[in-house]
Amino acid sequence: MKAGTALEQAAANYDDVFDASFERILGMGAYNPGFISDFYADFLAASPFVRERFAHTDMSAQRTMLHDSLLMLLEFNRTRSPGTHLRRLAEVHSRRGQDIPPEFYDLWLESLVKAVAMHDPEFSPDVELAWRLALAPGITFMGFCY
Repeated sequence: MKAGTALEQAAANYDDVFDASFERILGMGAYNPGFISDFYADFLAASPFVRERFAHTDMSAQRTMLHDSLLMLLEFNRTRSPGTHLRRLAEVHSRRGQDIPPEFYDLWLESLVKAVAMHDPEFSPDVELAWRLALAPGITFMGFCY
């Protein structure tokens, strides 16, 4: 096993690792236009389905919604209680709304991790795992509501 891998860092507190990375990228939840733009550039390139779904979208408003959605997913990770906004987001993305199949959340997460890698100067396997762990409960909730 290579030195410094996530498995060797079993003592790492991934909540702390995530919080430090989030702070480096988004401060105290501030809007980071470069981070959001790089995420969307990758996400839209990831799939024709994604590009089609965003073809007639006001991307300026969508960038703000991504920031807000990210904060909702992180709040769910902390509380395990879906607030009104996350429930509404899940409904909008469900088969009764925009019909976004849960497998596209994997593409979303991969694009987000790539953006994290681009914007966190201390990006590492532990940082990547911390982001995945922090977002997994909210992504699971969204998929379950499909």
